[in-house]
Amino acid sequence: MLSAVEQSVGPRGRDLGNRTFVAVLSTILVVFLVASALVLLSNIWYLARGTAEGRVSGWEVFVASLKSPENRFSIKLSIFSALLTTVLSMFVGIPAAYILSRYRLPGHTVIDTVLDLPIVCPPPVMGISLLILFQTPLGVLVNEATPQWFVDAVNRLFSLVLAHPIQDPKDWVYTTRGIILAQFFIACSFGTRAIKATFDTIGTRHEEVARTLGCTRRQAFFRVVLPMARTGIVAGAVMTWARAIAEFGPILFFCGATRGKSDVMPIAMFLNFSVGRIEQSVALVIVMLLISVVTLLAFKKLGGKGYLW
Repeated sequence: MLSAVEQSVGPRGRDLGNRTFVAVLSTILVVFLVASALVLLSNIWYLARGTAEGRVSGWEVFVASLKSPENRFSIKLSIFSALLTTVLSMFVGIPAAYILSRYRLPGHTVIDTVLDLPIVCPPPVMGISLLILFQTPLGVLVNEATPQWFVDAVNRLFSLVLAHPIQDPKDWVYTTRGIILAQFFIACSFGTRAIKATFDTIGTRHEEVARTLGCTRRQAFFRVVLPMARTGIVAGAVMTWARAIAEFGPILFFCGATRGKSDVMPIAMFLNFSVGRIEQSVALVIVMLLISVVTLLAFKKLGGKGYLW
């Protein structure tokens, strides 16, 4: 039922008011989107100018920047470390997401809060916290308990993939393998949330039917739930990888900013920029933007749901 004011305006007035309201909201959205696009595309404009003398094109500057040994190392290190982090995150995140989706655990509010804390806390918090942890008796015990064969195997693996010698000690702080640890706690929480959203959409009906046909809960999980959640899990893994590859603060504080050791792409951007190598820094920015675009498109194509923090 229309109010007295709405009745006095009449149908044409109401229609004009509705269009005006929608136009104002749309304008705000368009202005924000255009501003965001201009901010991000400014990196392409910077390289497109070429050199100040104009004898080298922007494309040549971009390719030359990516061909530098430092940038090639940082790209390979970022991709490989994020891949290892994603595998580890899926190993933990899939069962954790299933439990959170199917059971209301005691203290679920506390559990949800702890799970989300690494996502919403400022990035340096996790790096400093890890650094402090390894100064405690527990951290010292972890360092001492880390077998030498594991350290040697990881060093050989990184050296082989990166085509660069890695000789880290048993301690986890300021090491290349510490990058995995720094990425893991944030990426795993992120991936768990995304995969939980997938399990939530599936529901329990199919599992219950499978169990009435003789399946155990374990069999129903592997034969029914996982196949049905396959695309959602892949989407969650894609976003987890993207989140891991973008980490800066935790790696900076826990692993340092050392060339040829911990300079993943965000760290390499910082190092290049700090010494005035702007073109090399901007080239990595463009690579990260391309990775982000492809990742988001893949996530949406796969029908991913959940937190995109």
